Amino acid sequence: MKPLPWAKSALALCIMGTLTACGGGGSSSAGEGDIADLPEPPPVVVVPPEESGISNTPLPLVENFGEYTGFDQSDTIDFFSPNYKALATADSSEYEDARPALYYPTCCFFDQDDPSMEITVDNKERLGIVSDAGDASLLISNARFSIGQTLSDMAADGKDPKKDSTPGSDGGSGWGELDLSEPYRISFCVASASGSGSKTQIYVDNNTSSEADSIHGGGSLGSRIFDVETGSLVPGERVVINIPGETYLQAGGDVVDIKDAVIGTQNSFLQLRVSSGGTAIIDDLLIEKQSEDGQADLPACTVFEPAVVPDAPKAPTTFATDAQMAVSWGSVLGAASYDLAYGTTDDVSAAEVMSGLTETSTTLTELENGTTYYVWVRGVNNVGPSEWSASATGTPEAPVGDNCTPTTSVDPSATNAIIWSVYDGCTHPGDLGAVVINGSEQTNFSFADEELKWFEVSPQGIMELDTLDGDSETKPVGDLDGIVADGAYPKHFTWVARIDNAKAESQGARGFEIETHIDDRRMKAILRPDSGKIQIEKFLAGEETAEVGDLDFSDGYHTYQISFIVNDPAAGADNINAVVYRDGVEVGNFTGPGRSGGSASLFRIGEGSGSAFHANLDWLVWSDNAAAAVAADQLVGELPGGIGELDVYAGADASAAFEENFNGVGLVEDSDTEDTNFFDAAYRAQSGDASKPMFNVTSGGSRITVAGGTLALHNARFSIGDALHGTDTAETDTAGRGDLDLSKPYVISFDVVENPNVSLDSGKCQVYVDNNTSSSGKSMHGGDSKVFEAYAAVMADGDQPEGTVTITSDPDAHIGTANSFLQIRCDSGTEDKAVVIDNFKVSYQ
Repeated sequence: MKPLPWAKSALALCIMGTLTACGGGGSSSAGEGDIADLPEPPPVVVVPPEESGISNTPLPLVENFGEYTGFDQSDTIDFFSPNYKALATADSSEYEDARPALYYPTCCFFDQDDPSMEITVDNKERLGIVSDAGDASLLISNARFSIGQTLSDMAADGKDPKKDSTPGSDGGSGWGELDLSEPYRISFCVASASGSGSKTQIYVDNNTSSEADSIHGGGSLGSRIFDVETGSLVPGERVVINIPGETYLQAGGDVVDIKDAVIGTQNSFLQLRVSSGGTAIIDDLLIEKQSEDGQADLPACTVFEPAVVPDAPKAPTTFATDAQMAVSWGSVLGAASYDLAYGTTDDVSAAEVMSGLTETSTTLTELENGTTYYVWVRGVNNVGPSEWSASATGTPEAPVGDNCTPTTSVDPSATNAIIWSVYDGCTHPGDLGAVVINGSEQTNFSFADEELKWFEVSPQGIMELDTLDGDSETKPVGDLDGIVADGAYPKHFTWVARIDNAKAESQGARGFEIETHIDDRRMKAILRPDSGKIQIEKFLAGEETAEVGDLDFSDGYHTYQISFIVNDPAAGADNINAVVYRDGVEVGNFTGPGRSGGSASLFRIGEGSGSAFHANLDWLVWSDNAAAAVAADQLVGELPGGIGELDVYAGADASAAFEENFNGVGLVEDSDTEDTNFFDAAYRAQSGDASKPMFNVTSGGSRITVAGGTLALHNARFSIGDALHGTDTAETDTAGRGDLDLSKPYVISFDVVENPNVSLDSGKCQVYVDNNTSSSGKSMHGGDSKVFEAYAAVMADGDQPEGTVTITSDPDAHIGTANSFLQIRCDSGTEDKAVVIDNFKVSYQ
């Protein structure tokens, strides 16, 4: 048998082996609620008969015919495939079940009614999904299908073993996944019904159209448990069939049949049929035990109205970045897919069209920076396309290279009032104004004209020294005089620099030199990627070089600090102490006389040996203040801001990518009133767009409270920094759409200050990156978008209900981009047990 087309389908909607709606159902009309994670279908497994067994499907069973997926007529083939819902029972027959679908068409689906042929279903007026303005239903007209039928051995040669193969009352024991051995109830909505002389029927353990062809035989307790004129069905009403018990065609209506006993076994299946001359459209099918009553949870029955083209969507939202633009739009009722048009003029007829988009967002790539693009969307269903939306615009821009704003003044540091001298890498170190000293005095390093070319500055504020192609005569250095004020001993000098020498190491070259002259001594520090060392040349007694070895320079930027304390040389020759730090860790401590031959108060950068050098310098600061000549951890928060990435010197507050204490200036602290502004841009706006709120409710706004400097939530979720709030994320959102830079390894933390949850069976809290849904896979990061999940009762560090929650990203499997956002959620298991949080922070590792 050749492979059937269902095996090629990419639609993996819900594989549960049951007739229940997919876990959690669909989103509500407000776009809230859990969305099912939909796995790929399991492989078909053939089990020898002696090892087989039928897996019963538990009741209740609900089928809404794909409503949560936006089904329409084009999805009929998928509905009758195992990709939609598959059998749970292993194949126990001598035949291989080539189509282990929960719903199996027993008529009018395959070419020539032969399952080995192609699927045709060309005439959708006989059997298939139909759309009632977005609410999918099932049409049956001179057709039939079974529910939960497993494969039988009882088939004549050339016959479909799932069609016209059930035996009479003298043999067989049933084969199906539905346990109908106890009193049960079948009900369904009638959306439309017509036809004179036609019958609508339901059979138990019978895949033929003859009542007697079943283990239950015919008669009042035979296999045909429902048999009424199709035209007698009442549109907008629910049919209720009790086995045993009474059958009604509508609530409060007349009894049309009574069954006195159970008809079914532990291993039964059903078949639904509408005979020739009639058409019925049904919805919201329910099969349950009579001891239960699930009808109250189902939507009210409505009369079918044929679908029309969708309404035009509202104008989309755009988020433009480098050469690309994310576009999102609100879903439209009745739309099965969307078309998107884009161009460089406000004329949709001249635009390029992308068709068949099934998500409500996409990313346009390979765009021209600096060009304004117009975009439109329209909804499409089987009837046709809607009108185009109004246009929206966006202009991709290259990364802002000149956003390195040169430092023009330096304020004293926050704690110790240190005034640093600064070279921030924004301009060539030889340009006047490149260096700021004494708080606001602008100056520069002095170079010979031939030395200038060896230093280049990028628009991003990185100064590159490159003499890899130089010669032994190349010794470009820049000098700055008067770095240490005259005065009594001890004298102090500290410099801190952020430098990348990775290229130098790969070339076997040196990195960078920073030379300090105080009085008549000099201290020349050399970064040596070629030998894995930091050297202070000829610093020790006997002009020996002080060295720190076994260093790796290949991994990019490191921050270096060297602090000197110069004592009165009259007290002894070894009067200078030097302490070396790398990335905030002390790696060397030396005492010596320093090197002779210095001139007073000179600061030199570059290279002075004629060897090949390469370095990318982000920034360099220095000071002769005694308060600066301290350990690295005492300088945390003391360096000037705005000069570049400060790494370990930034401190907790300065390094935070984002902080919120739920008690900011201008906050109205009562989210139970209409006056709350926590979710308004008036309280806190996004940095990229002042009109967009930083915080947005994604579900359960009435269950989120901001008061007393804390935020409480239960069965609710909210996002932080989502620039396209209101549009569900998807795997196609590869451009990023958020206001948070999570491109570097980060730590997310917050304090849980109150938490009444005690269960370890339900009630979880989660943190997502670039995902505003509750399905962990609906993100560019897939399932990895859920970076934290724990039962609320043990969510804090150390599996405690209260305390700090710490989420540390894995640098080797990074989740996040330069345009990311977060979502915080506590699910329905926390209902009425609010988790109260404070001090939310994202900082870099």
